[in-house]
Amino acid sequence: MNTQKAMALGMAAITTLSATLVGTAANAATMDCSGSKKSKGQPTPEVIRPGDRPDHELKLSIRNHTISSRDPDFDGSQQTAYSLEDVYGGSGPIVGYFMYTLTSGEKLWAKFDSITELTRPGSNWEVNYQGTFRFIGGTGKYAAIRGGGHYRGKVTAERGFEETSTCSAEY
Repeated sequence: MNTQKAMALGMAAITTLSATLVGTAANAATMDCSGSKKSKGQPTPEVIRPGDRPDHELKLSIRNHTISSRDPDFDGSQQTAYSLEDVYGGSGPIVGYFMYTLTSGEKLWAKFDSITELTRPGSNWEVNYQGTFRFIGGTGKYAAIRGGGHYRGKVTAERGFEETSTCSAEY
């Protein structure tokens, strides 16, 4: 095969592949997974006190939440949050992962980063927080999910978690 034919075939293959990839992205389903969540109970975190300051704590916890959302697969789904807090006086960063078990039975995973602030100390404490998350994987039709969002909420001793989020994704 001469060089011109090889170049022409190569360019045709690249053009076909590009059109396929663009077509796939254009046909991706989208969802608005915005909504809110409520805790299903208080977590019992593992607490480590490094000793550098009396108010410094590292907390490892697992929390369970019920999601309310505009998206039918998300509405009523369960979220498990695996988190690590590095707080001074009740305020500081939180990082971790969310695992969603959707009403369809499929699962999604997301990585999150938050900042938290103790706004009311004492026995009637309140913590405000906000953060961002991005989807990192899923099962079934959500295997190639991409997207994420941001959230804002508060935690109180008497009511647990109350959060609202803005979320969008393609899959």
